[in-house]
Order: sequence, then C-alpha cells, then structure tokens
Amino acid sequence: MQFMKNAKELARNPLGIIALFISLIYGFASLLLNSSADKLTEAERWPLIAFIVIFPLLVLGVFYRLVTHHHGKLYAPGDYHKDRSFMRTLSPSEQEARLTAEVRDSLGEEDGDERKAEDAQISVDDADVAQLLHGGNNDTPMASPSSGEMASHEVAREKMTREHRHELRAVKTALVRQIARESGAKQASEVRHDIQVGDTRACFDAVFVGQASVNTFVDVRVLKHHAKAERVLDSILYEALIAERAMDDNFRLVVVVVIYGDAELRGQLQARWQSLVSQCPADVELRVLRRDEVQCDEVRVS
Repeated sequence: MQFMKNAKELARNPLGIIALFISLIYGFASLLLNSSADKLTEAERWPLIAFIVIFPLLVLGVFYRLVTHHHGKLYAPGDYHKDRSFMRTLSPSEQEARLTAEVRDSLGEEDGDERKAEDAQISVDDADVAQLLHGGNNDTPMASPSSGEMASHEVAREKMTREHRHELRAVKTALVRQIARESGAKQASEVRHDIQVGDTRACFDAVFVGQASVNTFVDVRVLKHHAKAERVLDSILYEALIAERAMDDNFRLVVVVVIYGDAELRGQLQARWQSLVSQCPADVELRVLRRDEVQCDEVRVS
C-alpha cells in the first residue's frame, strides 16, 4: 500500500516516472537473482549479474544527457507555483529560429515580401552605383541578370549569412562569460542559456541564477548594420518590461549591443539609445561595444 502511494507521488512528473521505471526494473532483477541464485546455472547467472552491474552505469549516462541537454523537460507545470515566473530553456528549434531572426536584424534584412523583392535583385559594384547616381542620363538599358549571376549572388549571400551566424554565436558566448565573471556567477550551474520567462514572449540569451537579490538576465545583439537598430532595441525593452512584471520586479537585464564602427559612432549610438533605455520602467543596463573590443574564440565555418 505504501508502495502504491509512493508510486502515485512519483508519477506526477517525467522525472518521477523515470525514477519509478528504473527502480522497478532494477528491483525485479535483484529480487530474481537473490531468490533463484541457487537454482540457476553459471551460464544463466552471468547475464543477470552483468545487467545489475552495467544498468546503473547506463542510467548514469542517460541522466547526464537529460540533465545537460533536456533539463527543461524533466518537470511538470505543477512543480512551479508561479507559471509566469518560471524560466524555461528554449528548445533547439526555438533557439535556431531566434538566432536566425537576430542574424536578419544584424544584417538589416527584411522579412516576407520585402525579403523576396530583395532576393530578386542582383547587387552591382561601387563603380556601377556611382555611374547610376552621378553619371547623368544613360539611354542604354541595363541587362537583366542571368540565372548564373543570380545563383552566384545567392551562394555568396548564404555564405556571408552562415559566417555571420557563427560569429554571432561566438560573440554571445564570450560576452555572457565576461558578464558572468563580473556578476560573480563562477559556477557553470549558475548560468542558464537561452531562457524564456514563463508563457510570455520574453526571451534572453542567459540568466544568472542563485544571486542574493534579483535574477540578472543578459541579451547580446550584434548589429552589422544599423537600419533596424531602434526597432530591435524597442523589442528588447518591451520584453524586459513583460519579464519584470511576470517576475514581480525580481528582474535585471544587461543589454549588450555590439556594433561595427569607430569610437565616435559608438559614442553617438550609446547616447541615442541610452535615452530610450532611460524611459523604460524596467531595470535595464545598456552597454555598447565595438566589434574589435570583443575577444572571442576563433570562428570556424563548416
């Protein structure tokens, strides 16, 4: 009777079901070996002994994989008293979709029909652009791009996007580590990556848990072009406001914007963006860095 009660408690979340399943299998194997050891031949005993020895090692390996890669799926919603303040890890597909959107923003690309219209055009070199802008009238019609030119342009753009994607990952990793050291989150377990706050749309690159006062979140954006900078910043501030309300003010956000440009441009953008940040009721700290100020691991593109 007590076993059934304990089993009912364990079966309330995925982690308990796994523990119950492992306990039953291991218990039955041990009971079988203990009760019939004298009746089994040596050839029949060895598989049971091997199972009892190897099974815990396999369980350890499986649990290590689950905890390190899928820990967000090991708990039931009932394990959390406040669903909106629950911080869940984004799934791999959600992480890829978020990174893809950030790469588009960084490169100043548009979505939907605007992106398709851009794909239909072929870039011309600087000399051609100068001639079109300053060369006066030109009655010679421009030749339509061939399919080979379009294919070459598409390959070049995909390569640039792929390289920038890997670079963005490396920059994010380096800056999260740097801010973690500054915040005192020295243990790897204190840093959680790719976090969504409850059932809201607020997603951030990392959070430092276990702090004494508030949860410190980090969001890193790399802007190679500044065409969508204000729009990106407005979106981050909106998500910060949502997260702060969901977490009952137990929230602080460090926004790091990495730009490509000189110190003068960095100063201008810092001043302009800081005025937007100061108007946000949430606790947000803005840092604007130049790309050459960020030291990260070598980027390898396969």
